[in-house]
Amino acid sequence: TQKIILIRMFVDKLPAKYQRLVRLRYFDELSYDEIVQEIEAPLGTVKAQLHRARELMYELVKDKKQHI
Repeated sequence: TQKIILIRMFVDKLPAKYQRLVRLRYFDELSYDEIVQEIEAPLGTVKAQLHRARELMYELVKDKKQHI
């Protein structure tokens, strides 16, 4: 759908490490434990970086809301 295309566009604007995490968590629907194994990083790092990725996505989206 159009919404999914828009979301993917915003994800593509994130720094690479955040793009990968967002794709693993939300597109591939991996659990936190699966992501920890996939990227070989501590759970706290995965959670913190996903939180930061969501913040960055929000910043990108909030400026464009009137266009969506």
